[in-house]
Amino acid sequence: MTHIYGQFDGYALRSVDDSDYSTLERWIAGDRYHAGIFDPDHFIGRAIDERGRLAPDPRATCYALEDDHGTLFYIRLARAARVAIQFDTGTILRNRARVSRGLLHGMAFLEAGLSLAGAEEWIFDTEDRGLTLLAKRHLGFVESPNEMVRLIERPKVGG
Repeated sequence: MTHIYGQFDGYALRSVDDSDYSTLERWIAGDRYHAGIFDPDHFIGRAIDERGRLAPDPRATCYALEDDHGTLFYIRLARAARVAIQFDTGTILRNRARVSRGLLHGMAFLEAGLSLAGAEEWIFDTEDRGLTLLAKRHLGFVESPNEMVRLIERPKVGG
C-alpha cells in the first residue's frame, strides 16, 4: 500500500514498493551514469542478508517524488556519519604504531555502534597521505572523487 508522506507545491512524496521495480530497472538500464552501479532493490529498500537472501533493509528510507504527470525520480536516503579525527601532531611520528592500532580497534568498535544506529557509511576528510593509506589498506575505506557535499543547517531550538 502506497503511503503519501507529504504534499507540497504540486508534488507528492510517496513510499516505494515492488510495483516500482520495473520502472527503476528500466530507468537504471537507460542511465549511462548508473547502469551496472545502481540496483532497483537499493531504491526499494532491500539488501542481501547474512544468509544470502534478499530481505528488507531496516536502514533504508526510500521515496518517490511525483507530480500530476507521474514519478519524477526516486530517492534513497542513507544515514552517514561524518567523522573528524584530531591527533597529537607533536607525538604522532613517535607513536605511529600505537595510534594505528587504536584506529583499527576504535573504529571497529564505533562501526558496530553506527550500524546499530542505522548508519550505512562513514566519511572523513584528510589530506594526510599516511592516514589515507591506512584507511584504504587496513580499514576498508575507498576514496570518493564524485562526492557532492552540502551541510544542513542545525534546527533552531527554542523561540
